[in-house]
Amino acid sequence: MSLVWKPKTVCYELEIEKRKAARKDVKKDDYHPLKLITVKEGSVIKISNTTKKNPLKTNTSKVNSNVDFVDPLSAFTATSNPLSDPLSVPPPKSKEEKVTRNPLEKEVETTNNEAEDEKKSNDWTVYKMKILNKFTTDEKLSISMTSLAKGDSIKEGQNRNYATSVSDKMKTRLGQLDDFEEGGFHEMQNLTQQEFINRIQELKQMLKEAWDSSQKVKALKISIQCAKLLNDTSVMQFYPSKFVLIADVLDSFGSLVFQRILTKCEPMKPGQVDPKKVTTSAREICINWLLKIASIRELLPRLCIEAATIRCNEFIRPGDWNCVLLRLTNMARGIGNPLVAVFIRAYLCRVGMLHMPSFRGHLKYNFYDYLSSFQQIRRDSVHNMMAAQKISLDTYLSYHKPAVDWILSCLAKDAHEETLTEVIEKCKRCENSLLLINCCLTSFRSEYVATRALSICRQICSYEETVLHKLMALEALGKSTVNGEPPEADRLPLLNEVWKLLVKVKNPEHFLSCASPWMEYAAKYFSKREVNTVLGEVIKHMTPDRAFERLYPELHSVMGKVLDRMPSVAQVFYMDKFLPYIDMFQHEERKAEICLQVGQFFVKKQEEETCDPIIVNVILYICKAIHDALNALSIEDRRKQSARLICSSIDKISFRKDFEQQLAFYVTCRANFCNLDAVIATLVHSVNRLSTKVTSIIQGNHTKKTSAFVRACTAFSFITIPSLSNNLVKFNLYIESGQVALNCQCVSQADAMFKSAIGMLHEMKSFSDVRQSNFWPSFITSVSNLLSSLLLVPDNTEKGVLYLLRGLLNAISESNETVPAFTRCNLFIKVLALLTAYSQDQYLHRIDKIESNETLYSNDPKFLDQIAQISMTVLNEIFSYIGGNDKSHGKGTCILLLLDTIISHGKLDDETMCKMLSSVWKLAIRSGCCDQKHLVSISS
Repeated sequence: MSLVWKPKTVCYELEIEKRKAARKDVKKDDYHPLKLITVKEGSVIKISNTTKKNPLKTNTSKVNSNVDFVDPLSAFTATSNPLSDPLSVPPPKSKEEKVTRNPLEKEVETTNNEAEDEKKSNDWTVYKMKILNKFTTDEKLSISMTSLAKGDSIKEGQNRNYATSVSDKMKTRLGQLDDFEEGGFHEMQNLTQQEFINRIQELKQMLKEAWDSSQKVKALKISIQCAKLLNDTSVMQFYPSKFVLIADVLDSFGSLVFQRILTKCEPMKPGQVDPKKVTTSAREICINWLLKIASIRELLPRLCIEAATIRCNEFIRPGDWNCVLLRLTNMARGIGNPLVAVFIRAYLCRVGMLHMPSFRGHLKYNFYDYLSSFQQIRRDSVHNMMAAQKISLDTYLSYHKPAVDWILSCLAKDAHEETLTEVIEKCKRCENSLLLINCCLTSFRSEYVATRALSICRQICSYEETVLHKLMALEALGKSTVNGEPPEADRLPLLNEVWKLLVKVKNPEHFLSCASPWMEYAAKYFSKREVNTVLGEVIKHMTPDRAFERLYPELHSVMGKVLDRMPSVAQVFYMDKFLPYIDMFQHEERKAEICLQVGQFFVKKQEEETCDPIIVNVILYICKAIHDALNALSIEDRRKQSARLICSSIDKISFRKDFEQQLAFYVTCRANFCNLDAVIATLVHSVNRLSTKVTSIIQGNHTKKTSAFVRACTAFSFITIPSLSNNLVKFNLYIESGQVALNCQCVSQADAMFKSAIGMLHEMKSFSDVRQSNFWPSFITSVSNLLSSLLLVPDNTEKGVLYLLRGLLNAISESNETVPAFTRCNLFIKVLALLTAYSQDQYLHRIDKIESNETLYSNDPKFLDQIAQISMTVLNEIFSYIGGNDKSHGKGTCILLLLDTIISHGKLDDETMCKMLSSVWKLAIRSGCCDQKHLVSISS
């Protein structure tokens, strides 16, 4: 069979008219898939309840005959039969006419209680993690504990349940506690911090294991041991962390005791305990535990464990919780060590707020007791401890701060505004009152603090304490004023008062720590002039001795807060101290990080395109710093992030109708960002878009100036594309740039672009991405795009007929070692469709003022002969692949594609084409690798 391609003659104008769908108006009652479906509400079906034989029988005679649809759910819910709606039957009432609570309400209430408990637990978890991260030590720790062996020993043959009465059991267990308290001690010394933490975790696990194995007394002993550890203040630096670790053990013990009693009161749930319904056994167990705890001789463990198990009072005297809490608060006055006492008070506040949030009387008592015991810090014993551990009074008081913070946070929760005034007045009368005021400012609501911020600031500045304490208090005040809303008349005087003190600070760390919230304050409430002044003051304090090198994270954080508060890009970039602030980051990586933040701010805040020269220069400087920080060791994600940010920034810059300035900007960007392929590709897209925009504005009527400009844009792309490393991106950009050049009437430049694209196919072996799974489908799509573009490119008469197409076919044939046979066959089949388009009297597409081959050859017989020769060569290549022994899925795809192409583009009334179609059809059936459903659709 001679392989000759006979193209179909097509009149594209008639084809377009045929393919236009006939328009038809849809009538009101006609079905249409996009028509809204409406349901009319009909009369309700009533069910008779008087019929004895079938009470559910419906009376359909009353249904309106015009009803389109009756909702069965409506009919069901409207029924009057009590059996069909059990919820409609009123519940039976008791003689006392008591109304039973809906169980759903109980579930909702339980859910709310659980959610509230979870929130409180999360607050404690955050507080605990802050303490554990901040209060660490390198010193050696020790644990002194009582041996458990003596208290737990049982004589051989003795049963644990030998006591029959409650009183006997009580005596036995109290005797075990006595044995425990009189037992021998052993001490674990020279423990590291991590070893100490692990030991506490082991004790917590031992407690749970002892409880699970019914050794309740042993569990109590472990709790007593842990509570006794709070007496040890030999390493005060670690004491806050020790407290939260032991508090977890005490909480676990309290929870185990409560759950043990609760199981005796099933089906009661936490938060729903009714003392009247508590069983006798549960009441006895509860009293038993309370008596055990009351028998502990030492004050500290007895107080801690009673606080941990305070919830058990719910089973016997729920109304006396407040009395118990107040009694424990008074007991805490007996603790002589101020550091231990303040943390015990914090624990009392915790259990009170966790289990009895409505009762708040003990909170003030705990705080005011702490204030009244402040004088104990002056005692010789405390000063001797500080001297032994070589810590100052300020450092010692900083160990109190976590406990005071927690007490005040509990006191401030849902407190009235007057409570803040009362607490601050109390703090004024104490020594070291700035520490207490600092705690108040961080605990109470920002709105309360902000309304009286100016008076508090003046009060802080009036104290004669150290500057460091004043700075700490002012820092807390600044955070509150940023989150709150100070009166407008007080805003500027407040900033001036603070700044008077700040400018006198010499220590850069102390200065920056305090200045950070006040810079955010200035950015939130004032214009760029005030913010610029503040930035200048920061630079002035950071420059001596290159202090900024030690404070890069803090400086970065400050700039982030300022950017978050500034309303526009112009206000930031117009400040003359902004770039000097950025230049303080002389470490390349640190500078790149802050520039990334500034770039993200620009992309987010700059909603409209801009050509402001100051903004353009600043963002170019920022993007250049981001680009220059990248090197061979930079991770791929960082490169992608930087490239995306730079591309987004470039898209925000537009010089509108000053196209030459826009092109110059792109040239500058190409020089600055040459190491990022994504940015270079974006620049090529932007320049192509620019030349297309110019051609669109002048409607294709180029002047000498515009013609030179679009040629310059094409030259930009032609020079820039080779610098890309991704070959497929480079190939696509050549095609895109050639299409744009052709549309802009730059025929020779378009010809050069397409030649460069075809020339790349000769170097397929050097492509680094050919082994990627998605490369070849993308490659086929790109070549198809090139083939469709070649239809519009006029031939160069000096180089022969269809020389670009011939060059493409040669490149594909020569790369048979690299390009898979399936891909080559697929491309050759697409060439047949292009040859059919070449053979038409009128082409489907044309470009104004470009004479394509349609005009140059006008279907000259020699031109058609050349097309026939090319088609024979292409068909031979195709049939050499599909006629082989390969049974892969790719072969079946090519056969189906060839069938579609012959039917769509071949002249089927020609005998040769009919034979070709028949042979391909038989080949498709014989190969067995084609989709049978597709073959059926073709035959139909």
